[in-house]
Parts: sequence; C-alpha cells; structure tokens
Amino acid sequence: MFMKNFLAFVMTVLPIMNLASVEVQTEQYCEAVKMKDKRILISGAGIAGFTLAYWLKQRGFSPTIIERCPYERVGGYKVDVRGTALEVARRMGIYQELLEANVNLVRSKFVSSDHKVFAFDGDILGLSSEGEIEVNRWNLVQILSKKIGEGEIIYGDSIIKIDEKMVYFEKMEPREFDIVIGADGQYSNVRRLAFGEDSKFLRKYGIQFCVFPIPNIFELERCEIVYFDKGKLATAYAIRNHSYACLAFKSEDETLPFGNLKAVFEKQFQGLDWEIPHLISLMQESNDCYFNSIAQVRMPRWSKGRVALIGDAAHSVQGMGTSLAMVGAYILAREIEKSNGDHALAFDKYEKTMKEYVEVAQALAEANQQAFTESSVRMKFQLYLMKILPKKFTQYFIEKRRKQMKEVANGLILEPIPSCRLAAPERLTSRP
Repeated sequence: MFMKNFLAFVMTVLPIMNLASVEVQTEQYCEAVKMKDKRILISGAGIAGFTLAYWLKQRGFSPTIIERCPYERVGGYKVDVRGTALEVARRMGIYQELLEANVNLVRSKFVSSDHKVFAFDGDILGLSSEGEIEVNRWNLVQILSKKIGEGEIIYGDSIIKIDEKMVYFEKMEPREFDIVIGADGQYSNVRRLAFGEDSKFLRKYGIQFCVFPIPNIFELERCEIVYFDKGKLATAYAIRNHSYACLAFKSEDETLPFGNLKAVFEKQFQGLDWEIPHLISLMQESNDCYFNSIAQVRMPRWSKGRVALIGDAAHSVQGMGTSLAMVGAYILAREIEKSNGDHALAFDKYEKTMKEYVEVAQALAEANQQAFTESSVRMKFQLYLMKILPKKFTQYFIEKRRKQMKEVANGLILEPIPSCRLAAPERLTSRP
C-alpha cells in the first residue's frame, strides 16, 4: 500500500517539478534572448572600439560602430601591448599576429643639439622586453578590424545628441539605442555630450606631437633615431619597409588652433638645424599626419545613465593607453553579459574592476612625464654617463623602470570565461 501511494505521489509531483523547471529555464532563456537584443552603439573605430565590439559579439550581441572619420584610420606611432592586455590578445586569437607585427627595434641613436651621436644596442635600453609587444598602431587596428566579423560599422558620421531614448547624428536619421559607449579617444565627443567639456577632466602636460610617414632618409632598419634640442624632440624609425617620424614640443599654450596644426609645428621648430627642416618639409607634404597631445583623462565616474566610456575617453595614459583600452573593453563586455541587461550594474562592476588598475598606471605615467622637460645639456650629460658607465650599471636602472611597468601592466588578473566562443575572422561590412 505504501509503495502504491509513493508511486502515485511520484507520478503526480514529478511532472509538476519538471514543469516548474521548464518554466524557470524558459524564463531564463527569454531573459537571455531579451538581453542579447539590446541595441549597443560604440562611438570610435579604434583599438578600444574594435576590441569591445569583438567581445560583445562573442557574447551574442550585435553592436553598431560609428566613426566620424570617413575611412579606417591608419595614423599613429608605435604602441605597446603589455601584461594583461596580452592575455586579452591570446583569448582573441591574435597573439601570433601581434608577434609577427612586432616592431622589435634592436638599436637606438640619440643626436644631441651639437650633433653628437650616442648609439645604444637594444638590450641596453630594454627595447625588446619580455611581457610586451610593440606594434604600429595602424597594424593593431587592422588586426582587430579583421577579427570582428560581420556587423554594422558606419564611417563618416558622428553623434550630436544623446537623450533618454534616442541618439542623434550629423547625417543619419535618429536611432534608438539601449547602451551608448564612448570609445572615441582622449578628446571624446561622447564624453563631452554626456559629461561636459574637456576642461573638467583633462590634465594636460603641454606636450604636443605629430606623427607622419616619411621616406627612409636616415637609412634605418629596426633602428630608431632621436634628436633633442631646446625642449623639442624629433624621432624616426624604420621597420619592414615602413618609416615614420614624430615631432614633439612642450607648450604652455593649451588652446592650440586645431585648424592649422602644421603651421604651429613649423613655427615651433623654426631655427633648429640637423634634419629638422627636411622633416618639417615632409610633414607639410604629408596627407597622413596624426596630431595629438599628451594628457591624462581623470574622471570620478566613467558612466552616466546608459552611457559609458572606455579607453582614452575614460582614462588616457601615456605608455599604457593601448593595454588599458583592450583590458577595459574585455571587462565591460563581460559585465554587460553577466548583468542580464542591467547596464547600471554592468557599468558599476566594470568601473570597480578597472579603477585601481587605471589609477596605478596613471600615477606611473605622470612621474615619467618629467623626462621631457629636462634641458638639452642635462639630457646630453645623461647620455654621456650611459656611454662611459659599465653596461650592467645602465641596465640596472632601465630594468628597474621596466619592472615597475611590468608590475603595473600585470596588475589585473582575468577570470576565465568558459562561455567564450571564437568567431570566424570575417571583415566588417561598412556603410559610407
């Protein structure tokens, strides 16, 4: 009798339990589908924007990227992928491509104001260091762009307004997005629209620079040449049939005219000899100049409502900007997935995870800015000491600085994501 009643109980209750389980699973599935339907707009087709788009796609989202430049930008100088960012690259399946694109300089030459040349092998200066890969910025952007896969990217347009529901553009009709991400650099348009003017968040160091391609006029190969005089700096390097130059100067004027920056640089370097006149002439002729300034973005919060910032838009920092952008994009995509559509929760966890990591990197970068302000005489004296002192003595101080950078770059450990799925490396479709 007991067994009969027990079987009756089992036959009655189990279907109810199974039905309840199915209902819960169905509800969870519907919530997941609803979350993946969220419309996400990323402003900025650069390192931060492409990395975020990739990881969002791996988690089932279909983000839209908008870029004000009418084409994929290829400007910029060398950038370093360090520490935790290398783990992000491994998880993306692009680590080997980065190794193949490694600049891998083996020698540096420093030219003083009196044209005295100080040459150093790369092992003395730590040009090739374990735990980091140095690549051309445009190489990294192209690698990321190819990795994303199918999706929507809109070139030649920009956001002009973000309200509680709609996003308005210079050219397109308004569209509705649930989440808007500013991955549009140090002078972020999204940050200005959502948080206020740049002056509230930019900590400027007065260092302006311009990068542009040049013929290999110095006959360099895997080598960099650096000239310094009167607070002005000119560098050039060549690798794999590509040569680039960078001009930089320090100015207290924080309102440089964006309309005619070539004229500003020509005026700043006027009167300097060596190869400066030739480099200025090449800059004037170039249609591919990349202008920027060294500054840090310091913000108490990186999100407001449905808007969040990543990369240089949130926390620009010299020397670690690329790595922080890649790691931040990875973390933000992870938290958006884990939050089940609650962007406020996702943004909060993203900031809490990244904040200390960023602050330590910014503190180290700020201390390193002092080197640019040193006089030509002091710089020459330091190079002379490096020449006459034993190699191990010089390497000790350089390795000490490298160790600091390595500790900072590895300051965040990523948790494994079992649900990560690799997408086929198809190119993004683009709209003009």
